[in-house]
Amino acid sequence: MPRSERTQKRIKRTPAEKEAIYALPLSAQYEVVCVNVATRHRVLQHVLVDPAARDYKQVRAVAVAYTEECDCWINPIVDKNAPDGRKKIYPGIEDNANPDLFTEKYGYIDVKSPINKSNIVSNANSACFQGAIAVLTDFYLCDVLSIYKAKSITFDIFFGRNIDKDGKPNYTKDEVHWFINGTLYKLNRPGKN
Repeated sequence: MPRSERTQKRIKRTPAEKEAIYALPLSAQYEVVCVNVATRHRVLQHVLVDPAARDYKQVRAVAVAYTEECDCWINPIVDKNAPDGRKKIYPGIEDNANPDLFTEKYGYIDVKSPINKSNIVSNANSACFQGAIAVLTDFYLCDVLSIYKAKSITFDIFFGRNIDKDGKPNYTKDEVHWFINGTLYKLNRPGKN
């Protein structure tokens, strides 16, 4: 399990201060906030991430879970009016998208914590529209979610009636990840490894 964790403080910065940070080399914009002692993989957090954000706790917990197999970067929200920051942090991602995480193994990842099971498919689609694999958590769900139920919902995400008006799938990624009871599961589209 990860050990060396640090507490985070909320720091407000002006647009000029943010631009000065974006002008730094990308490696200077992230700091290590957690190291998995078993794997030596790290969670690196951008200095502009707001630890007081509503979903920060969920995003960080998921990032820590990824350290079982790879390094994970927690990304900030970068305004579309900050083109230098967007080019560095989100190359190839649309101007209004801000995926929560990045890993070298899976690419961009967006953490979604729906409040009920009926919102799960639309939450997955929202992550995909940001160019990211969906990680669906059980943090706010009123109902108990098992991996068996998650597999059934994953089928609905990949297939089911999850298509647009032209008959194309809304969720185009080949994986859906789940974070259930503190465990990370990765489910592939049938026929994909």
